Amino acid sequence: MDEIITPSQVAEILKIHVKTVYRLAREGAITGNRIGRSWRFSKNHILNLVCQQEKKPPEGRDSTAVRRQHSH
Repeated sequence: MDEIITPSQVAEILKIHVKTVYRLAREGAITGNRIGRSWRFSKNHILNLVCQQEKKPPEGRDSTAVRRQHSH
């Protein structure tokens, strides 16, 4: 069975503020479940999210792009 963790634990894993965890959950950027007023998250899902982000190239950068310097 998958371990269920709290927003504070998610924040610790992702190294972000707990308010950011709540915002990301409301926006659907991270999957969580509300039980009453409380949010709960799958630890495996959060860890997979971290792994996926590490594999992506930095935004706005194309690994095949050649940088050109313009001289005036």
